[in-house]
Amino acid sequence: MLAALQLGAGDALASGTVTLMGAVSLIFTVPVGILIDRVGDRRAMTLGTVAAVVVTALTVFALAAPLAQPLALTLYIVLLLLRAPVEDIWRLARQAVVAEHMPPAHLGKAMTALGGTMRVGNLLGPLISAALLVWLPLWSVYVFSCLCAVLAVVILNIPALNRGFDDAAARSSRAGTEEPVPEIGAATGAAEPEGPAEAAADLAERAEPAPPSPRPSLRALAVDWHAVWLAGVGILVLAVARVLQPLMVQLWGASIGLHESGISLLVAVGAAIELVLMFPGGYLKDRLGRVAVLTACLAVFGAGFVLMGAVPTVAGLVAAVVVMAVGNGLGAGVNMTIGADLSPAVGRARFLGVWAVFTNAGQLGGPALVSALLSIASLPAALICAGAVTLGGAVWTAATGRRTGLPGPRR
Repeated sequence: MLAALQLGAGDALASGTVTLMGAVSLIFTVPVGILIDRVGDRRAMTLGTVAAVVVTALTVFALAAPLAQPLALTLYIVLLLLRAPVEDIWRLARQAVVAEHMPPAHLGKAMTALGGTMRVGNLLGPLISAALLVWLPLWSVYVFSCLCAVLAVVILNIPALNRGFDDAAARSSRAGTEEPVPEIGAATGAAEPEGPAEAAADLAERAEPAPPSPRPSLRALAVDWHAVWLAGVGILVLAVARVLQPLMVQLWGASIGLHESGISLLVAVGAAIELVLMFPGGYLKDRLGRVAVLTACLAVFGAGFVLMGAVPTVAGLVAAVVVMAVGNGLGAGVNMTIGADLSPAVGRARFLGVWAVFTNAGQLGGPALVSALLSIASLPAALICAGAVTLGGAVWTAATGRRTGLPGPRR
């Protein structure tokens, strides 16, 4: 948003661009999953990262080159919108890789670790950017981002670090397209060959691999779509709660007179608590089951919203931030874990593209929900309403958990 403002955008256009990025991500999520399924995980990540390098380099050009103001702003907005599907490629491919390679007994911890790397990056990125902006112009942040993307491409193509990267995906793909070779003498309705020459010719003809069948469509995937919709409602509510949390903390902090530095400190404390509780949360997903953890996450999250609205003091805000951080930390990676649990062996990335729609829709709808609530009610009422929606998601998850067939408690 800062770059858009620097290029002459107003507040409405800058915030609208962020909303547009969410809409583009939502639109391209399913096509991105199909692309990853076709080209393979590592190749998709490499292509996505190379595209990120190109887009980021052009962003630096839009910010640093002496272009006319409308042209520079237009180019910058277009490039921001192009980043959305690129980020989807990287995110979904990583999730598919972990789902392919990890056994179900450790999938919760693995997905939590994957989500943790993203949280650490989201924490370190702004800190490093802040340090750069002390001495350098705004476009230096994008140069740093470009260098990180180049480093990612290099790491992806070091054989020692990526041996067997796509093996599991290739095996799954072959399992869904290859046909068994019938044995000689099987009951096929044709006469058996009479001599060695005929037998050899018949063997060669039967052993010739059949052309691969087309990849299954989304409806043909071995997926329990009823379970997907039931579990997806809880994930959608969680995505809404997560996007509302920082917005509500900032709005409520400002409304009760807390200084900007105090609000920033509270957000940082909440992020630190989430990082600390992330790994115990991964253990609990594998130990207690996905439904129990998601239910607890939504219940604690919802209680934090209600507490914030019910206690209009600084102490109440601090307590609410801690409560929500506990819920969010324990539920870190739960959306990716459940998506991996429900995904098929063949066409996994294609399915994960559909699964990501629940999260993207929640992230896009959350700010719209805040705007709608604030247009008809006060901020405390909006907080109570957000808490009620989140608690409703917890009730839904607990009530439908058995019908989803997700992994339960493990001894």
